[in-house]
Amino acid sequence: MDKRTTIPGSDLWIVTLWLIIACVSQTEAQTINRIDSLVNTAYENYELSGNVLIAKNGSIIYQKSFGYADLAKKKLVGEHTTFQLASVSKKFTSVAILQLMERRKLALDDRVNKYLPALRFENVTIRHLLTHTSGLVDFQVFERPYFADTSNVFSNKDLVAAINDYDKPLLFTPGEKWSYSNSGYGLLALIVEKVSGESFESYLLQHVFQPSGMKHTYIGSTPNVIDDNNRAKGYDYLDYAPWILQRSDSLQRNRIELHNLGGLVGQGNVISTVADLLAFDRALYGTKLLRQSTLQEAFTPTRLTNGEFASTGWKNTAAYYGLGWMILQDSTYGKVVFHTGGISGAVTAFIRNVTRDQTVIVLNNVTHRGTHAIAVNLLTSLNGGLIWKDKISAARVYARQLFKSDRDAALATFNAIKSDTARYYLDEREMNMLGLSMVYNDHQEKGIEMLRLNTLLYPNSANVYDSYAEALLRAGKKQEATLMYKKSVNLNPQNQSGINALKKLQENNNYDCRSPQ
Repeated sequence: MDKRTTIPGSDLWIVTLWLIIACVSQTEAQTINRIDSLVNTAYENYELSGNVLIAKNGSIIYQKSFGYADLAKKKLVGEHTTFQLASVSKKFTSVAILQLMERRKLALDDRVNKYLPALRFENVTIRHLLTHTSGLVDFQVFERPYFADTSNVFSNKDLVAAINDYDKPLLFTPGEKWSYSNSGYGLLALIVEKVSGESFESYLLQHVFQPSGMKHTYIGSTPNVIDDNNRAKGYDYLDYAPWILQRSDSLQRNRIELHNLGGLVGQGNVISTVADLLAFDRALYGTKLLRQSTLQEAFTPTRLTNGEFASTGWKNTAAYYGLGWMILQDSTYGKVVFHTGGISGAVTAFIRNVTRDQTVIVLNNVTHRGTHAIAVNLLTSLNGGLIWKDKISAARVYARQLFKSDRDAALATFNAIKSDTARYYLDEREMNMLGLSMVYNDHQEKGIEMLRLNTLLYPNSANVYDSYAEALLRAGKKQEATLMYKKSVNLNPQNQSGINALKKLQENNNYDCRSPQ
């Protein structure tokens, strides 16, 4: 006979506990299903390609890979794929500066020219650089040296001279406003080198990456090309056909960003994986990298000289800015700090809910600018909230249907949705750009059809006739183009491009150019 003591009501307690566990498990399963549905929908709508990782208390509860790391080789994205982090890299620069502050090698309110004496702006401090309140412009500082030599690949050693040669004052008095400045973070990297006596790359490796256990993270700036078979290629997509991908670095429009500015560090160019970023997240909870009091300071919104908080973001990503970290304005689910990144071929988000110990990481190797909003929606879904939904572009729906089928099917689809203003929006400029993009990419007939519809939707806009005329002219329809250019100039007599086009057409005119009625 079992002589163990029987606790009164123990059977009921066991049943109750089982029910609680079952309910918790069911709730967690529902959460995962909700997250998976959101991710799959975004992927199916061509809004995500890459890796998603979500963790609670450091344990991964959701991880998914999708899309191609290398389309030409048909190599799929996997959990070990490395990605360009873009501006998510800035948080490592912030950690480096704050480490040096803890070691009393510098103070945040030190003037920058204490360490970089050649810099011509005397009132800019390290804090101003960290918080984007310095008044320094962004990478416009490289305009003059770029045009002097368009083959040049700039590095941080060129930064101070470029800032000094940029013959315009600061955008505002330091501390007065907030304005994103990549050049400011390049200066921070120079300060790290000056104070530590190490290269920026070496400093991050020894004092940030290795202590965090980030074994696959490195700086991948040009021309320091590192042999990495796991690195994802970056892609852009065609707005009217997002299933068609183009290597970002093959497009002339991206050359300055990816080539000429590719040698800069501090503001970007860290390459990493979702697993390494989770390791970094865990290191931030201890004291491997920074004291918790220092992190609290970093996660505190910056006050401008007028007393207001420095703010950034949009829609569901609206945030304050601290010392290299964004702080989500919506505190419904606790204190959420994060950073986003975006360049051609890389759109990224790293989110930490420090109250609930939740982590959301999204690394996208296709230039989908909606990635940031999706990442915040994942955090919201994790906490059972209602996700934010943006309106759908009717112009894109029409363009994609037009590309896939014919004008009748596309117009029928467009007519079915155009009055649903609760779910869809229509923008003249977006219609215009999509139509021209088709024309420029050898889909002339479909582009002309889209631009034609735009003239019917916005009959009082000079610009829609100008664009329609340009497309007609490229198609060899000079007489029709002339009529449309005249219509555009009639609506806007200051339309110099239209005036010039008409003049050129008239000089080579061998036909009757009738005026529009």
